[in-house]
Amino acid sequence: MAQDFKKLARNVVAGVGGAENVTNLTHCMTRLRFILKDESKADDAKVKNIPGVMGLVKQGGQYQVIIGNNVAAAYKEILPLGVEGSVAQDDAPKEKQKWTPKRVGMTILDAIIGTMTPLIPAIIGGQW
Repeated sequence: MAQDFKKLARNVVAGVGGAENVTNLTHCMTRLRFILKDESKADDAKVKNIPGVMGLVKQGGQYQVIIGNNVAAAYKEILPLGVEGSVAQDDAPKEKQKWTPKRVGMTILDAIIGTMTPLIPAIIGGQW
């Protein structure tokens, strides 16, 4: 089943409060990483229920929409909607951060979520 990334892009931008609410957008391997002007304008429930969105994470001042392996296609469709984009998160220079127990826990949970999310439909389909 081919996914309509233009529709996905329109719905995600509307869900985060419109293009005017986005300061910057980057992406990594599976996530669209939005920097929002006003995070209260984003509708979390609406974003989570968009077909093609696997989840949502708010972390480090970013509003991260989990798309999966096709994130680059979604990113390319969002840019023409007036959203300001920049280099991918993985390509940007990273500043050193101190390892705290909270950060270690969040890193572990992030890895678990990233590996388990694609398996959820198979687990649900395998029930009974």
